[in-house]
Amino acid sequence: MPKTTIAEELLLLCYDPGTGRPLVDSTRLTCGLVGAMVADLALAGRLGIDAERLYPLDGAPMGDPQLDGFAARVAAEPRPRKIKWWVTKVQNARLRKALLGGAVAHGVLTHQARRALGIFPMNDYRPAQPGQRDDLVLRLGSVLRQEHPADSRSVALLALCGAVRVDRKLFRELPQGERRRMIKAVMAGDEIGRAVKSVIQSIEAATAAAASAGSAGAAGS
Repeated sequence: MPKTTIAEELLLLCYDPGTGRPLVDSTRLTCGLVGAMVADLALAGRLGIDAERLYPLDGAPMGDPQLDGFAARVAAEPRPRKIKWWVTKVQNARLRKALLGGAVAHGVLTHQARRALGIFPMNDYRPAQPGQRDDLVLRLGSVLRQEHPADSRSVALLALCGAVRVDRKLFRELPQGERRRMIKAVMAGDEIGRAVKSVIQSIEAATAAAASAGSAGAAGS
């Protein structure tokens, strides 16, 4: 497996390199990160996917605490669970923070803590290597336009970019409808891409639930 995980690449794409702030909703991003871990583990042969359910395969550790921990949780379940179940079960702010910490430790992102207006704590994340994010966007764009063969890793990352809705920031030159059709076309021919559809459904359900909870809270205040 490449040193940089799919989750780390997704984080690289989802933070503005100029401001260090996230470009997408935090709930969407966190759910997308679970999908990225599923993709990494499936591509490494640690997890299998059958009828949108995850099941354990090779138990050899990958050396990444988040990936190995997630694989162990899947193996400990008495029966295979659907990807949507896992996204709901695993996604939380603690996971997002841990994956951001890993991206910083692996030299993918830099971290700067500061206080807005001298009061509110803020955490900014920017690319650690000049041009790394731009190179990644160019690579994904060439796959999206079918200028280069689609590999499963790029397909998964493109699908996740669409799921968390950062694609609109990365490929501004493409109209939304055309961009969405292109992502679906790339996903259709790849098993990992098709599996990410379950992640997309989970993200939509999670963000709808968060919006509903927020509306209820506002109404009751």
